[in-house]
Amino acid sequence: MSVSLIGFSQTNHDERLLDRYTEVELNELQKNNPEEYEIINHALKVGISIGDIQEGKDLKFDGTLDKDPNLPHTYISLGLKLENRYQYYKFKGTNKMVIVRPKDKITLIK
Repeated sequence: MSVSLIGFSQTNHDERLLDRYTEVELNELQKNNPEEYEIINHALKVGISIGDIQEGKDLKFDGTLDKDPNLPHTYISLGLKLENRYQYYKFKGTNKMVIVRPKDKITLIK
């Protein structure tokens, strides 16, 4: 009795991307728009910063997030989209905020 294994070509995407994109979408993006794929992938590491709201800073917030700022987050887990500008969100009921870095700067950050 012989058993044959059929191999599937599958790219190993960061699982956190699968919270927003399907495997097929990611494969197509990686093939057809590799720069965009690199941006959304690298942004998982460097796309946001969470910290205290600084006194005396005159920031215009883009909104409020009802999430725990002490948990590990990505722009995807916070439900945010990358844009070509800085975005600032408060965490509801805390003195914490998140900065979302501009999409066009993501790949410049190490």
